[in-house]
Amino acid sequence: DADTDRRRLGQAPRVSFLGRRPSDPEHQFSDTVELPRQHARACVKATFQLQDSIRDKLRPIAVTLAYGIQGAGATRQSRGAARQSRGAALPPLSPVL
Repeated sequence: DADTDRRRLGQAPRVSFLGRRPSDPEHQFSDTVELPRQHARACVKATFQLQDSIRDKLRPIAVTLAYGIQGAGATRQSRGAARQSRGAALPPLSPVL
């Protein structure tokens, strides 16, 4: 998300992201990164372009990054289900005190 302070004041954003999805507003860029394992690294490049008609060239353009983890609960559940199905072949265990 770019130029959020100006948009909160009702002013038009000074930038638009290139290569954004058609469903995203021009001042936002969203993407999904799938990491194959823990501690894996990945980068996503996002390029934005200054509008031609901007007057405010002295104030910085703030860029905000927000992220979330999709399907974390589903992944844990599916792993748990796999463990349970493997554990079903084992004999019942007695509790240890």
